Amino acid sequence: MNDREKFTAVKAVFLDMDGTIYHGGTLYPTTMPFLNFLKERRILYAYCSNNTSYSKKEYVARLEKFGLAATEKNFYTATDFLIDTLKNEHPEWKKVYLLGVPAMAEELTAAGFEIVDDDPEAVIVSFDKTLCYERLCKAAYFVREGVPGFSSHPDFFCPSDQPTCLVDCGAISRCVELASGVKLRQLGKPEAGFLRSAAGRLGLEPEQTLMIGDRLATDIAAGVNAGTFTCRITGPGSDLASFAPVEPDWVCNDLGELQKLWEEYTNA
Repeated sequence: MNDREKFTAVKAVFLDMDGTIYHGGTLYPTTMPFLNFLKERRILYAYCSNNTSYSKKEYVARLEKFGLAATEKNFYTATDFLIDTLKNEHPEWKKVYLLGVPAMAEELTAAGFEIVDDDPEAVIVSFDKTLCYERLCKAAYFVREGVPGFSSHPDFFCPSDQPTCLVDCGAISRCVELASGVKLRQLGKPEAGFLRSAAGRLGLEPEQTLMIGDRLATDIAAGVNAGTFTCRITGPGSDLASFAPVEPDWVCNDLGELQKLWEEYTNA
């Protein structure tokens, strides 16, 4: 399949956020024109992120500060994929022990789960700003005792434009795994099911979609694993250290370069 055929096949675009449409508190100048380009061509789009530090409601408010109008339907996050996975595979499970931020607890509760401190049916490990030693020990104990454990996503750190290193779910999950001696089930990007589920929510097949992101090991690998087209963004603020043995369909400095390429092949 040549580039023209690939672009023509795309009916929906999945966008990573930090490092793709913005970096920290700065919206990339190419983001708004690219979204307008998609709207003009009636191409659907959704923001697909491993970041569980915000609920979809909070993400809507965050994008509004950038001047980007959105609804909760424009997002598919690692929390959504976790909920879909648990409900599809274990509909009988209701009680979960969570290492995660309050926003994630709220979304799990809204989906019908009960956040408990004892006798859980599953342990969920995620990004957790409220993390304390006692709760970390309890999570490891439950997993060691045989309670199924899930890691919401593999990222070791969150992107930031501030002078800090934001320890993320992958690092916390490794702590639980090493202490318990038990491997958690890894969800989020790059799991193939993530983008397949996101495509399904739009009524599309993965091969009708394009995943755009900066991280090879999560964004691009997720697209390759799911069977979508892929574009890696490599401009300022992108994570160039992330590695995986995968090759994206396109590599662009920013969304503006991708738009120009798309127009070049489809307007000819």
